[in-house]
Amino acid sequence: MIKRIVYNILDKLTFNQNKYLEEFEKYDKMSSTELYLHQMKMLKKCCKLYGHNINTMSDFKKLPITTKEDLWETKPLGEYKEHETSGSTGEPRKIYVPVETWYRKDSIFSRSWKKMGRKKEWVFRLIAGEPKYPIYDWWRNVKPMNYRTIGKKHVNWVIKNKPYLIHGPGGAIRQLCELIIKEGREDILNDIKIHWCSESSEGHKQRLEPIVKEFHEQYGLAEMPTVAATDGKGNLKIVEELCYVEILDDNGKKVKDGKEGYIVVTDFNNTMMPIIRYKSGDRGKIKKHKNGYYILYDVIGRGVDFYDGPEVKKPVGWWIVSPISHTLGHIINQWRVEVVPKKDIVILHYKGKVFPTHKDFKKYREWIKENLGLNLKVVKSDETVDYSIYWKNKLVRVIND
Repeated sequence: MIKRIVYNILDKLTFNQNKYLEEFEKYDKMSSTELYLHQMKMLKKCCKLYGHNINTMSDFKKLPITTKEDLWETKPLGEYKEHETSGSTGEPRKIYVPVETWYRKDSIFSRSWKKMGRKKEWVFRLIAGEPKYPIYDWWRNVKPMNYRTIGKKHVNWVIKNKPYLIHGPGGAIRQLCELIIKEGREDILNDIKIHWCSESSEGHKQRLEPIVKEFHEQYGLAEMPTVAATDGKGNLKIVEELCYVEILDDNGKKVKDGKEGYIVVTDFNNTMMPIIRYKSGDRGKIKKHKNGYYILYDVIGRGVDFYDGPEVKKPVGWWIVSPISHTLGHIINQWRVEVVPKKDIVILHYKGKVFPTHKDFKKYREWIKENLGLNLKVVKSDETVDYSIYWKNKLVRVIND
């Protein structure tokens, strides 16, 4: 009780997570009509901010589809968060969002944990970098640890404290779970729920779901941090209070409910960068749940294979992907990677104007050698990118033939 009281005071003085959480829980109680009226109000507001005057949903759907090419490259004014990413398409870019978006995202995480059944139990959270607010997190029974340094320390904490759930980027969760299994403590995972975020779960879910207590997902984009969150029943419920989601065909036309198409999003709250009818590289389907809300399912994103064999110093995954976005994003337009462990090689295929001899590839080559122990081959690709088929390829593919 004392811990909760102290946390509530700290929260009010800092991030106001409780305020956003209460707001989201209010939306959960809205009727479909109330939610629709809220969406129209927010669509008018965000469209007007970027020079589009709309009065009806029909007006909104006449607006052009936007892509990476339409994103602003100049830094915005005011407080913002900057996110470098390759997203689901292997196209490096920078995204700017208001700091409030990050607070809302964390509040949605908290709401998801509640829907997964968590009350006051410990949450083990894998994050990028060292925790910035460990004291704040301790008071709310959240243990954040750096997924870039996953090792014995992380495993020991989970085994000792038996958290209610593990939350974090998918590849990091997979790596942690494999280390726990190697310790012979698979039994610990039998009582832990997984909250998988940020990455395609293709292949990973099949591996972990039979082992863990429950497997829940959250789906988002760099351009729209939370598109859909778990409803606690195994579904991805679209976060209709924050965004408008469309499923469109290759020609930008709406598909019928239950039919596959491109995921197109509009962020109601991004005052830094226009994310309006933004076409992601992922595909999926939408249908109406019996309880009246919409769920996103059969999401197809660019997958990242997991490999932790004897040929690599560290598992294939984050160590391949993140440095590309952060060190090569200014010189390449699109990329994909093949890893051939038995030949000790990583092959980076890229599209862009520069040649493989560009000096910045040297930095990535050194990174791969230092962290994975493999050699890098850089190939300037002349592949024709056709979005109607390109999404079927994996972002990082491990070849063991």
